[in-house]
Amino acid sequence: MRSLTEVARVLYGVTPGEFLAARTAEASGALDTGDRALATRIRALRKPSVAAWAVNALVRERPDEVDAVLKLGERMRAASADLDREALQALGRERHRLLAGIGRAAREVGDEAEVAVSEAAVAAVQTTFQAAVSDSTAAAAVRSGLLVRTLTADGIDPAELAGSMAVAVAAVPPLAAAADSGGRSASARSTPGAQSSAPSPAHSGSATSAAATRAAERERDRARARESAQRDADAAQQHADDAAAALAELESRIRHNHDEHERLTGDLRRLRRELDELQDAVTEAKTAGAALRRERQAAARASDAARRAATRARQSLDRLP
Repeated sequence: MRSLTEVARVLYGVTPGEFLAARTAEASGALDTGDRALATRIRALRKPSVAAWAVNALVRERPDEVDAVLKLGERMRAASADLDREALQALGRERHRLLAGIGRAAREVGDEAEVAVSEAAVAAVQTTFQAAVSDSTAAAAVRSGLLVRTLTADGIDPAELAGSMAVAVAAVPPLAAAADSGGRSASARSTPGAQSSAPSPAHSGSATSAAATRAAERERDRARARESAQRDADAAQQHADDAAAALAELESRIRHNHDEHERLTGDLRRLRRELDELQDAVTEAKTAGAALRRERQAAARASDAARRAATRARQSLDRLP
């Protein structure tokens, strides 16, 4: 008999557009095998957001690229624990490069599966992998390939994983199970009364048949209500995921702006140091120039005196008989 995790791995491998039909088929299959509890839990599995689907697809389709990002996270966490600033700066540059590649890969897997992956969804994918870089539990969630929604982490507090994974959502007992149990109990209680008041076996059989019909109608009504509620919940979740993706995009842009500010500030400090060094060199050159000019003046005076002495010596020589 298949487990819920095995079913989830199948469902979260299909595209978002195929998810609802695939979930219904899997639930029906579980019912056909007589596993009503599994069918109920399958129906409770939430449709993933496009960004979460893209992360799951990357885990399946681009394992090497995913592994590169997650291993980078291990190295960054080790460098952070060692307070290795130079290593963190180098790894930060590598992180930017790998996250940019993950963004491109998300678009590509979307194109290959004919799923539109928006810029906001790409940003949410990158934010999820950023969370996986900073948080080992988020990395494990990404590796599962069973994300329902994307993740965020600020690098200080751990990522919020509640409700992010399919199996975690399915583990919550659904209300439908309690309703079905109550329905069966009510039917069981009504049966003795119907039998005791039945005037004849034929009438009893007719009443039982009518009760079964009504029970079947109630079950169909409950099933339709569950499907409708599930669609509404999926739509609401999609809106929430879209809003989260937009927020993630802004957070990504803020981080990029912060990193750019840090880089430019570092460049400014370096240029100021170079300017100070150049200013010192200019001052030294001016001082040396003034000294050389003084030496030149002294040398010129000495040269003039020597020329005058030479002239007098020649004149004295000429006066000799």
